[in-house]
Amino acid sequence: MSPGSRPLELAVDPKSAVPVYEQIKRAIKMDILSGHLSDGDALMSIRELATKLQVNPNTILKSYYQLEVDGFVVSRPGAGYYVRVDRKKFHQERRHSFVRETAEYLSRITEIGYSVQEAISELERQLEIARSKGG
Repeated sequence: MSPGSRPLELAVDPKSAVPVYEQIKRAIKMDILSGHLSDGDALMSIRELATKLQVNPNTILKSYYQLEVDGFVVSRPGAGYYVRVDRKKFHQERRHSFVRETAEYLSRITEIGYSVQEAISELERQLEIARSKGG
């Protein structure tokens, strides 16, 4: 592992309708948005991550490139890829991710017959459980 890099706790599902490079990109982006990866942290080398996930190195390269285009990582020639946190973009993306996940959740629960109020009540209950556990 590269100096300063953190092991990513991610797995890919080759049977998923979501392309593998997109699964990797999303997982790394979520690690950044959740604070598990911070500004300046080194990402695992392309070769290391490809070996770990048993995917083609070009798949990792595509994920890293997309993250770079999106402004979440920066490539340093000869040194690897590093997290780059643009605070404005970070907060925009974090908000966008929250809104998207909330909309998907509400869509799923209403499809199976629960009301929005029931969903809110359950979320409040789960929040209390998490708080009581120190989360």
